[in-house]
Amino acid sequence: MSKYRARSCPNCNFYLAFSISKPLIKTDEVSVASFCLNCGYKLPMHAIVRGVRRTTSPLRRGALRLANNSSHNRPTSDNEPRRQADSAKPFMSAPDYSRHLRAIGQDLENLGLGTFNLECAENSYLVWARSSDAEAEKNFPSFLNGGLLRKLWKHRAPPRSRGREEYVTVQPQGQVKRYRYALEDLDRMEREARGQRRRRSEFTDGHSLSQLLRTAGALVGERGERLLGISWQGLSVCIVVENAKGRREIDVFRPDNLYDHWVRMYLQREKRAISDVPR
Repeated sequence: MSKYRARSCPNCNFYLAFSISKPLIKTDEVSVASFCLNCGYKLPMHAIVRGVRRTTSPLRRGALRLANNSSHNRPTSDNEPRRQADSAKPFMSAPDYSRHLRAIGQDLENLGLGTFNLECAENSYLVWARSSDAEAEKNFPSFLNGGLLRKLWKHRAPPRSRGREEYVTVQPQGQVKRYRYALEDLDRMEREARGQRRRRSEFTDGHSLSQLLRTAGALVGERGERLLGISWQGLSVCIVVENAKGRREIDVFRPDNLYDHWVRMYLQREKRAISDVPR
C-alpha cells in the first residue's frame, strides 16, 4: 500500500496525488511524484531544491497570522473546488461507509462499470465513468462491421441504474453521464438487496466489486477517517480520505490487498457468530 497527499487537480478539479521522497542521504534536491486520479495531470515540477530560508520579522509573522485567520470570511471563487466550500457541512457517518459502498457496488456491477470515479458529496455519492472506459464503451461495437451482434447491441436495452442519472460538464471530458446515489436511494437499494439475499443461498464472492467496495468503506470507518472519494481502475484502487488532523491523504491499494482485508473481516464475523451461539 502506498500513501500520498491529496490536493485538487487544477485541470479537472478531481483529486491530485503527490509525494515528496525522503532520501537516505541528505541532499539539497528531493524528487516530487504527482498524478491526477482522473485525467492523469502531473505537476510541472520534478524536484524541490532546498535552500536557505530567511526568517521573517515578528511584525511580518503577525500580519501573516492575521491574514490566515480572516481567510475563512473570503467568498469562494468559481475556480476553486466546490468540495472546499462544503467541507464544513454535515456528512454521513463513518460506520455507514461499508453498507453504502456495498449497495453502490451492486448497482455498478449491474451497469457493467469497471473503472470509475466516486466522490462523496454532502448527502450523496457521485459516480461517473473514467474517460478511457467511457470511450471504450462508446466505440466497442465499431469493429463488428454491421453484423448481427452489432444490431443486437444497438437495440439492446441498456441497464438502468437504481440511482439518479445526471448529465454534467466535466473538464476536459465535456458532458458525461453521472450517477447520484442519495441516502434515501441507498436505504431502498439495501432493503431490496437484503430481501434477495434471504431468498438465495449463495456463497459470498469476496472478489466482487460490491464486497471490495464494502471492504474499502470498512477500512475508512475503522480508522475514523472521512471518505472523500475513490478512483477505481483495473489494478489500482485509490481511496481519498481526510484524517483526524484535517490532512487529505490518498491510500493506493491493489484489489488483492482489499481481498486480503475482506478475508480477515469475514473470519472475524464468523468467530463472533460462533461465540454468540448458546451452549
